Amino acid sequence: MSPGARMRLSELLHETVYDAEARPIGRVHDARLVQDGPLQGLAGAAFRVDALLVGRSAVGIRLGFHRGHMRGPWLLRVFFERLARHVRVVTWDDVAAWDDGGVRLRVRVDELPALTAER
Repeated sequence: MSPGARMRLSELLHETVYDAEARPIGRVHDARLVQDGPLQGLAGAAFRVDALLVGRSAVGIRLGFHRGHMRGPWLLRVFFERLARHVRVVTWDDVAAWDDGGVRLRVRVDELPALTAER
């Protein structure tokens, strides 16, 4: 499927992501959406995928521990922040193809930015 095709986000989550050299870099754990597409009646503008969060672990991301304002047990916060260092942000423009074999990128893993804490 081409990056411009219509899809359901649930079809993309948990897919394995490969960099330009066909090395697996992790799985899709989350997506950042932007609501700037064509108008969809009363729902407003359509959403589009802006970026994917890719890595080995997603528990801390799903719980929001990568966000700087997250409070909670400091030990869990530190643990999940360290895990989030290995999460990469893949812009949708960096996606070359997506099919049953996973998501293939145009760039190498070392060209992707790491997820940083949102303050």
